[in-house]
Amino acid sequence: MERTILSPVVDRIISWSIDNPLSAPARYLTATLLVVVTGMVRAAFITSLLPWLLFIPIILGVALTMGRRTGLYAVVASALTAALSIPHFDATFWLTNAQWVASALFIVVNAMIVTVAAEVRAGFMRARQASADYRHLAEQREQDARQLAVANASLLEKEEQAKLLAGELGHRLKNLLAITQAVASQTLRQATDLPTATDALSVRLAALGRATDVLTASSWEAADMHTLARSVIDGHAGGVRLDGPPIRFNAQVSLALALVLHELATNATKYGALSNGTGHVDLQWAIRPDSTAADDPRFTLTWREVDGPLVEPPKRQGFGSLLIERSLRSYFRGLISMNYEPSGLVFTIDAPLTGTGAEVV
Repeated sequence: MERTILSPVVDRIISWSIDNPLSAPARYLTATLLVVVTGMVRAAFITSLLPWLLFIPIILGVALTMGRRTGLYAVVASALTAALSIPHFDATFWLTNAQWVASALFIVVNAMIVTVAAEVRAGFMRARQASADYRHLAEQREQDARQLAVANASLLEKEEQAKLLAGELGHRLKNLLAITQAVASQTLRQATDLPTATDALSVRLAALGRATDVLTASSWEAADMHTLARSVIDGHAGGVRLDGPPIRFNAQVSLALALVLHELATNATKYGALSNGTGHVDLQWAIRPDSTAADDPRFTLTWREVDGPLVEPPKRQGFGSLLIERSLRSYFRGLISMNYEPSGLVFTIDAPLTGTGAEVV
């Protein structure tokens, strides 16, 4: 099989000449020095050989490493140097007719050699450029493949997240619709007429909407107790004093707390401490250690009405009482009480923090 690549030595020489190009004056000066040194060697040591023989390798090397123009210059310089080393003083024009013919043939043949060598050099340069382009293209394809793989992985991850979000959204929507249905059902069941039911349902759904706004702001992960309470009792902000550490509850507990706080604020406005213009409400919550289980703290919340009119227990169970019985007790597995003291209503929660979906910030 024929060889299709250059020898390593020639490859390195041509590669070095391409990577380290000489200026035009430097190329011609180098070619001149090589021709002169070759002529001196030929004249001093190899006088018996043809005068042009030693110049051929020099001409070939110059053409391969410096290009066609410098190679042709080396041909002419070699022919002149060889002519200077074989003078015939008895000849009319320095050389004999045979020597002039030989010199002319030397120039023609070596010009052809220079042309071929220059084409080899050009082909080598094209091959180097093609190899560099191929490597660049291969690297680009590899980079594109990596980017595509990352994009595909990201897309798959986004699709999984979208599926999870869709499922979570459906779950939360079902919970919200269940709470809305329960609120509407109890409101309509306890109302004495349609206008009363409409008004009560409107304000309760509005409170539920404000609670969902707080949850939406946190991507429905959890709601801060202070923010939740403030959003629900926003219309009574001047009469309700909040005090408690940062704590967050999950969506279900937050909605239940929001409805209970709304009912307490509404009843306080109608019948309790917020109805006479002089009373107020202290809403306090805290995280306290459990005397029986040191590793399970307790959550306590107190709604205390102060300086309001004399209160009495209701004759029938209202919406707030039902909400506490059916909703809060399922989340806060502890003591939940509503005491109608002469000084004002006191609502308390005292339950283990574990199981409430709470997160202490």
